[in-house]
Amino acid sequence: MKFKKDVTYSIDGVVKIMMVAERVYSDMGRECVITSLMDGTHMPTSLHYKGSAVDLRTNYFNNAQKRIATRRLKEELGGNYDVVLEHHHIHVEYDPD
Repeated sequence: MKFKKDVTYSIDGVVKIMMVAERVYSDMGRECVITSLMDGTHMPTSLHYKGSAVDLRTNYFNNAQKRIATRRLKEELGGNYDVVLEHHHIHVEYDPD
């Protein structure tokens, strides 16, 4: 796993996301690249700013692989995590109900 230059982060709420994402991406033959944690521009209420959200690179996956990775992340992380396939990345956040 590697981080895009200048990514800032807090470990609260994201360690499990990173560990599961690393495994899923490795199983799919790809390096897990985190493109955003607490950095970047997001909606004002985004959990990125609280250190509870991760964006994962998807540009090396085709559409079917993106859906597979998203499904596997959802299954392996469980109900306390939201996993959303966005246009340019997979957004994952720790958001217990």
